[in-house]
Parts: sequence; C-alpha cells; structure tokens
Amino acid sequence: MSSLLIAALLISFLPIVIYSMYMAAVILQKNQIIKKNTTFPVISVVVPTYNESEVIGHRIKNLKDINYPTDKIHAIVVDDQSSDKTVELAKSAFKKYNISGEVIIKEKRTGTNASVNLGVSKAKTDIVVTTDADVTFEADALNYAISRLLSDENIGAVCGELEPIVKKNSFTTSSEKAYRTVYGKICKWESNIHSTYCFNGPLIVLRKKAFSPIPETHGASDAGIALRIIRNGYRCVYESSAKFYEYITGDFSQQRRQKLRRSARLLEATIYNMDLISPKYGKFGLFVFPLRILMFFVVPIAFFTSVILWSYLFAQINLVYGIVVLIAFFLALISGNWHSNLVSSFIWHQIYLLLSMKRMFRGMHVWKAIERKKV
Repeated sequence: MSSLLIAALLISFLPIVIYSMYMAAVILQKNQIIKKNTTFPVISVVVPTYNESEVIGHRIKNLKDINYPTDKIHAIVVDDQSSDKTVELAKSAFKKYNISGEVIIKEKRTGTNASVNLGVSKAKTDIVVTTDADVTFEADALNYAISRLLSDENIGAVCGELEPIVKKNSFTTSSEKAYRTVYGKICKWESNIHSTYCFNGPLIVLRKKAFSPIPETHGASDAGIALRIIRNGYRCVYESSAKFYEYITGDFSQQRRQKLRRSARLLEATIYNMDLISPKYGKFGLFVFPLRILMFFVVPIAFFTSVILWSYLFAQINLVYGIVVLIAFFLALISGNWHSNLVSSFIWHQIYLLLSMKRMFRGMHVWKAIERKKV
C-alpha cells in the first residue's frame, strides 16, 4: 500500500508541476503593447484549398475589407484537386473584389503541407502570409502581425490569435472557448522566452528567407512551418493582437475528428524534430521544447495513471470512496456541458492527446474537412 501511495504521489506531482508553471506564467505575464504597422510592404497571401466553394469567395472578399492596401496584396490559391467549384469561384472573386490573385491547381491531391510549400515557393515577395479558406481576419490583424515581424530581424514568423465563432452553444463549443482562454497566453509566454511552435495556421506571417519546405507527408503544417524556421535560426512568436475568426462546430463527432487530427499531427511534428533539444537553439531548445514534450507525451499518461491509482487506493480503504473518486472525475469531465470551465477542458485535452498518440503515424496529411461556415 505504501509503495502505491508513493507512486500515486510521484505520478500526480508531474502534471501538477508542469501545468502550475504554465498557469503561473499566464497569470503573471504582462501585456505587451504592439503598435499597428504604418508601412505596408507588398505581401503574398497563400490559401490552400480543397472543396471550399462555400467559403472561398467570402475569404477573398475579406482581403479587400481589411485595413491593408489592396494593391499591396497578391493572393495565391493552391487548389488540392477540388471536386466542387472552388477554382471558378476563387477566380471570380479576384475579379469581383479587384484583388490581384492566381489559382494554382495541383496535378494530384497531396494535402495542405504540399500546398503550403508550393504556394510559398511561388511567392515573389519578401513577406508571405499563409491562411485557411474558412477564416476571416480582423480588420487590423495583418497590420499587427507584420509590425511584430518587422520589429526584430531575428523573428522569422508571427502567428495570430484565434477568436472562436459559435453559432450554436454546445459542449464542444464550451470546451473550445475555455481552452482558448489560456492557449494564447501560454504561447505568448513561450514567445517571450524565445519561440513557440504551437502556431495557429490560419494566420501566419513569415519572412520568405526564413522559410524552408516542410515535410509533406507528416506533421501539422503550422507547427512544421514554425519548427523549420526555428531550425533555420529565427524566432517564431505569437501575437494576440493579430486576431482572426474561425467557426467552431457544435457537432461533437466533427470536433472530435478535427481535434484528434490536429493533435496527432502536432505530436508527429514534435517527434520528427526531437533533435531541436539542443543548446544550439537557445532557450527554445533548452527549455520551451522539452517542456512541451513533457506536456504532450508524459502528462496525459501520468494524469490518467494517477486517476486510476487514487481511485484504487481509496477503494482499498472503502469501496465507496473509490467509486466517489471516479464519479467526481466523470462529473468534472462533463461539467463543461453546463458551464464552460478549464477543468473540463483540461481533461478533454488530455484525452485527445492520449488518443492521438496512437494516430501519429497514420499518414493524415490528406483529410476530409469539417463543415464550413462563413464568419
């Protein structure tokens, strides 16, 4: 009994310590004021697409509506063999909204990573923006992101902050909103130390000279971009002033599929870049990256192991006590269904990470998108 108690204490200690560090960083960090960009360099905006007919026109219109000179934007839509009218609608939108743009149709469907590589390679500008077809930039999002990029020659890429758009409240949307309240603050803390690689793919502004092609068949495109740029000797930072809006599905099965895919590809990108744990990459290689590895791989296993151990230990005292521990855990898990909270969101996040470990190497670079909504 005593050895099990010691094991339970030690295993529980790791998740508590790691997340306490992150929470302390979130609470104690100071807000950094970023001035809006007053110069407007010519930029290329790369939009990978696959069956985006519901949103592509709206996406291109948003480039017209933001506070950035239209004549300084060149859009590059890289289509992954869409079977709908994405290509025709994109070309029509370029003309309708007077946006300089082109559509590149790939010879075969190879996924988002390959589309990003192709789009960035075709860009003729020093600054390239990568985005998704189903999001909308806040009016000054590009201004803030570009200002941060140009503020330091050592910064190779900047990502923006996701503002979830909820059209129907549900357990899934409540969980995502709670998760997003701390996600950006954690990434900002890592950025202040050196870099973060947990990028939001729908808004990344990068220096083309800092970029090198990302792996096409494994890893998340956004994390892949950041990790390659860090490997090339630059910093990658998170800018919360650069906001974009994304529709969050209220359908549990669709969100589950999306979260598992994103988690698996993030974990896969992490695994393939383990050599970044090195003094060569400064505080990122010595502190930020090792801490993320613990968070992604060790904490989920330790967390659920500790739940099992504590329920068993209490059951040894009295069976009812063990059952109470499990009931309390289950109630915490589903509590987000009634009220958005970090406890429920944390547990679901650990579940997704744990399940994603089995899916890391399944070749998920080509997938079926969830429902699309204009935002």
